[in-house]
Amino acid sequence: MLFRRRLIRRKPRSFRVRKRGSFLFFALVMLLAVIIQIVWMIERNLEPMLLAYAKTTVKGIAMEAVRQGVHDMQRSLGNELDQIMAVDKDANGRITGVKINQNIQAQIYNQMTESVMKELNHLKDHPVEISVGQMLQSNIFAGYGPDIPVEMWLKGAPKVSLIPKLESHGINMVMVTLNLHIHNEMGVMVPFSKESILVDVQYPIAQSLVVGEVPEYYFYNDQGQMKKGEVGSPAPPPPAPALPATKHKD
Repeated sequence: MLFRRRLIRRKPRSFRVRKRGSFLFFALVMLLAVIIQIVWMIERNLEPMLLAYAKTTVKGIAMEAVRQGVHDMQRSLGNELDQIMAVDKDANGRITGVKINQNIQAQIYNQMTESVMKELNHLKDHPVEISVGQMLQSNIFAGYGPDIPVEMWLKGAPKVSLIPKLESHGINMVMVTLNLHIHNEMGVMVPFSKESILVDVQYPIAQSLVVGEVPEYYFYNDQGQMKKGEVGSPAPPPPAPALPATKHKD
């Protein structure tokens, strides 16, 4: 009888052990499901923010590369830039077009292409690191949080062009500005996404105030092709985008 009583007492203990093990297994499964859900939500909300910040960073770096290229080009060409363009007028003194010196134009294209490619290709082996605080635009936590690597690279050679712009500046006064346009296609890869970004940079390299009747349109030569432009109203140039504070990984 004593032996039977002991057997009867042991059965509930075995049942309690199995019940406790099932509860722990269920709790672990639920915890894992919650963690996966949290990670998925963070990734979903973080990806567009990270990609938007990466685009801003790429555009800032591209602008800085163009500025450096223009500085080197101006130092190399020197006074030759004064002969980069000439304004054509008809017999009545009306402006009909802007003639761009093709020899100087070719030098500008070659130097700017080489300079911009050199600066931007450097990013391929030196990814930029962005902290979570910077991405969230938090002044308090800007220097804290894990650094997220952002890889950038130049896709193909930059497309360089010179485009004159005419603006009315009073009675019979025209401001002629020769703008350097550079079109880049950049590749950007963040931990959650990969995307191509088109970056267009415009930079004035020559300017002249011309006396004459303001035309409705004008012509100019670009790489051997005649193109047509329209006169715009005077407007202040847009401010250059500030280069975000980033860290380059050696």
